Amino acid sequence: MKKFFALLSIAALAFATVACNPDDQKDQPQLPSAAGITPVVTVDGTVVTFALPQGTTGLIPIWYTNESGDFAFAGQGNPFQKTFFDAGTFKVRMYVSNSVGQSADYAEAEFTVEGQEGWNGYNYNSQFNIWKAGEDAGMDASYTWCSPGWAGEVSVPFTTNPYTLTVPGTCSDKWQCQFHLVPGADVALSADKNYDFSCIVELSKPAGVTVKVTDKASDDNFLFVTTEDLVAGENVFWMKNVKGVDATAIKVVFDFGYSEAGNEVKITRITLKDHANDDGTNAPDKEEPVVPEPPVEEYPADSYVFDVNGEGNLWKAALGNEMFFYYFCNGGEWNGTETETAEPSFLVKSGNSYAITLENSTTSQWMDQFFVWPGAGSYIALSDSKKYALQLKLSATVDTPAFFKIEQWAEGGPKHEGANIWEKGAVSIKAGEDLVITSKIISGVACDNVNLIFDFGGCTAGAVVTIKDICLQEYK
Repeated sequence: MKKFFALLSIAALAFATVACNPDDQKDQPQLPSAAGITPVVTVDGTVVTFALPQGTTGLIPIWYTNESGDFAFAGQGNPFQKTFFDAGTFKVRMYVSNSVGQSADYAEAEFTVEGQEGWNGYNYNSQFNIWKAGEDAGMDASYTWCSPGWAGEVSVPFTTNPYTLTVPGTCSDKWQCQFHLVPGADVALSADKNYDFSCIVELSKPAGVTVKVTDKASDDNFLFVTTEDLVAGENVFWMKNVKGVDATAIKVVFDFGYSEAGNEVKITRITLKDHANDDGTNAPDKEEPVVPEPPVEEYPADSYVFDVNGEGNLWKAALGNEMFFYYFCNGGEWNGTETETAEPSFLVKSGNSYAITLENSTTSQWMDQFFVWPGAGSYIALSDSKKYALQLKLSATVDTPAFFKIEQWAEGGPKHEGANIWEKGAVSIKAGEDLVITSKIISGVACDNVNLIFDFGGCTAGAVVTIKDICLQEYK
């Protein structure tokens, strides 16, 4: 408290001294004025440079431009550069500041930008940009959701308009770093219209970026969703003449799920318009990505014999030395525990037959995972110079959904999941009937061991599923 009053006393004394000595007051800094100072504006293509007249000292210029219609803060500094994406005649307002503060008045200058070279998106400031009206109402409802590597959600700070964030960790899959931009006023779409969309995405590192314009009420009702590989630096993303959907309120979602950690992202000039409205831009046609033809899978001939008991059955080497993994849930909850074991309590094994009792009913795929692979000392290695084929049978006491794939065995983790070799996918086992699964001809695969992966998620409590007659042999 004593210090507070001492400061007050010193301040009061200083004021009194100034008041009593008007001649000294002339030497004190004064609030500056921009009167009589004409900003120097230089236009080089789309880059405009603003500066104080040569020889002006002791002042810091503060620049406002009207590219978006109203005057908005652009930045400060002498000189200061700004890119103008749209052609037109614009104005700049220059305030000046010093140690006392910012001038109450300003100086103005007018300049003309002829327009940009190349394609830089639709006209953000056009009256036809329906996104901007929603954006101008505020973006406070925007949010992020991020889980790099699906290792748990992390908080990601961000700014809006311009939209910026930094990817907090290396992401390996779509939707691992989401940025949801939600306008403060509803932006509606109509199914009887077609739409154009563009934005500028600036990255410090290259990344695969997903862009989605979607109904706020339903992620399944979207105008478009697409993923593109973008380079480090400035990228123009656009979509042209996209068939509309009925939506009373939309949001724009960006995802950086294929990005390295530390990638600095900046998104600007989001533009969405009715394709029928001409905003003065000449958008190029969107090149359709070339989708490679899927490789043709070759399957064993009908006459090919899988000799389960023959010496050519590689799986025979694993019998008696198998290892297992299971993850079983109870009901509709993901409440299972990952377990690697040589002797599951629910399993009855007899030679090349594995009977599994599924104690609890489940509601979703991957709620009843069961893996089996040859244990140490009995690994089944595959050579990329040879061809192989696999066949097995499934049976069940009641109708049961199933899923099957064969993978390369990997060293780490209880599941030992490696690269996929072949996937049958989802099937249905009919009660009392054998379901025969035959793989394609496997070629060009080199691995130390194999891993057979099953799932019976969606099963009935008490169902018994049997995996039997596994035959993996060289295909000749």
